[in-house]
Amino acid sequence: MNKCRVGKRHKNSRLWTVALGLLALAALCVSAAAQENTAKYWIAKGDDLFFNKSNPLEALESYEKAIQIDPDNMTAWNGKSMVLDTLSVQTYSKILNLSETKLAKNPQDIGALQTSAMALASLGNQEESNQFLKKAIDVYDQEIKDNPKNATAWFLKAGLISILNGSEEAAISAYDKVIELNGSKMIDALITKGNILLNLGRYNESIDTIDKAIQLDPENPSVWYEKATYYNVLGKYNESLDAYEMITKLEPEKASAWLFKGNVLKALGRQTDADAAYAKAKELGHQE
Repeated sequence: MNKCRVGKRHKNSRLWTVALGLLALAALCVSAAAQENTAKYWIAKGDDLFFNKSNPLEALESYEKAIQIDPDNMTAWNGKSMVLDTLSVQTYSKILNLSETKLAKNPQDIGALQTSAMALASLGNQEESNQFLKKAIDVYDQEIKDNPKNATAWFLKAGLISILNGSEEAAISAYDKVIELNGSKMIDALITKGNILLNLGRYNESIDTIDKAIQLDPENPSVWYEKATYYNVLGKYNESLDAYEMITKLEPEKASAWLFKGNVLKALGRQTDADAAYAKAKELGHQE
């Protein structure tokens, strides 16, 4: 009797297993179809692709779909950030490998030295990054030694020096040399020097440097942007607006120029004018 019951139970168990399996499969298909429109579904898919299948690119697409459905979903944003960090590490590691190969052939390869410094800094290894920056500076020093009037070498050296912590004064000195040589990089040197001085709180020297650049190249939008930034930092919005007026004349089709102008107008309490500037920025392609 017991054997019969056991036998029947075993037979029925198999039938129920098949039946339940078919029901589960049907439910899964319906559920998947329904859940594809939910952020939860795409987050789960992204997690599976990233953690189980080691496919960060497809995982990124899944997290992006979750964000499209629910733009404020922090889990989706965290997933996206996690994937981007992983891709960045992979990318910078590849860059370092390529640079290492180039430097093995030519230790003075300035491009490889600077690229290595950038990649290492992005990976959080600032100390080793600085070592590569110093090696790159040494290369420029040799070029300058061979040709003291090489303004481009002075300019590029100054840029590397300014990246090194606590080297602002040395960078300013190098930019002064570029300005003295009066070459094609002089305006760029004045703009960058003015920006460094502004960050150091040396406001009078900063504006004098920017004004010199404007005198030399009054139709260069970059120098007017620097002047606008200078006055923004000091909270002098009327003067900043004057600079943006010039920028929108020089670059009337640039959406960001109108956007920044709108921000200054808003800070001045001129909301109607600000709205008009924002509308112009939107018309030119700015997306909020």
